[in-house]
Amino acid sequence: MKLFLRIFSICLLSLNLNAQVVSAFIENDVVDGQDKHYTNGMAFTYLSDNDTNNLNKYNNSFFDLISKIPTFNNNTKYQTMGMTISHLTFTPNDSENHNKIIGDVPYAGVVTVDFILYKWEEDFFHQYMITLGMAGPSALAEQAQNTYHQITGNKNTNGWNNQLADDFLYNFSYAYGYRAFQHNFSYGKMDIVNNFRVDVGNYNRALMAGSMLRYGDNYPNNFNTIGRFIGANENKLLNLDAKRNKDFAWSVSYGLGYSYTDYFYITNYDKSYQLDKLKDTFIHLFSIDTYFDDFVLSFTYKTSKFVSVDHKSEYENWGGINLAYLF
Repeated sequence: MKLFLRIFSICLLSLNLNAQVVSAFIENDVVDGQDKHYTNGMAFTYLSDNDTNNLNKYNNSFFDLISKIPTFNNNTKYQTMGMTISHLTFTPNDSENHNKIIGDVPYAGVVTVDFILYKWEEDFFHQYMITLGMAGPSALAEQAQNTYHQITGNKNTNGWNNQLADDFLYNFSYAYGYRAFQHNFSYGKMDIVNNFRVDVGNYNRALMAGSMLRYGDNYPNNFNTIGRFIGANENKLLNLDAKRNKDFAWSVSYGLGYSYTDYFYITNYDKSYQLDKLKDTFIHLFSIDTYFDDFVLSFTYKTSKFVSVDHKSEYENWGGINLAYLF
């Protein structure tokens, strides 16, 4: 835990960037009337201005190095850096049982820091992400969940003494997204954004592809992708300030994604739980986004399979709220 905090502090100080947007995100399965498996996620994100490839402004060896990272589109106009701090909570279906439950998701808390680099233009982006984190009691998921239950009048969960032990997590991901379609109507406009993502590491190994259809009025030309399987979607924060006035704006979206998961730490690390690899799953995402002045308020509803037992799995649902502020 001390090593993780030291790495985080050094990296945070080394960025020293002017923020363009910050956001807070929460995701929970309360919309499903459940409290199981992936039960809660929280994240705080900030993205920098789009000019970190300007070495006259950011003149040091670190920015010089990342500016040389290649893409298959050759040089890109813009470069944006950012960071996401996430806290995720996982529990089995039966939260009243004090014993270890074989054949169900273990109790686990995860805290991660994502270091993000975007190289992009108005209609496409490359995203590089390095994730460092920890699973286990040091994530304080037990305390966070029981405090939330006390506030909302729910019972405390009883099996946290069986949670996964402390462990260091690391991951690398690459994503590519592009605007495949865009059209203006007499009232409103529509676009489609596709994205592909690959994750490797000891936390998550997966391939994912998705497409998001959006209709609305006066919304910015941000990258309205389906994002990642669980957690925050930083892509939607990119280019938020582009081509819109300060009047009220809105959009509604539907996204369909496909994910192949070879390994996910929570469900596959401890073999004694006898869980299968999730492998194939489809993800459905519904989103309502509102824009006013420098604020963006978004509501999401996501449905997907999460865990496989005896090669059987069922769809689970999560609702999310994201509030972003543009500087």
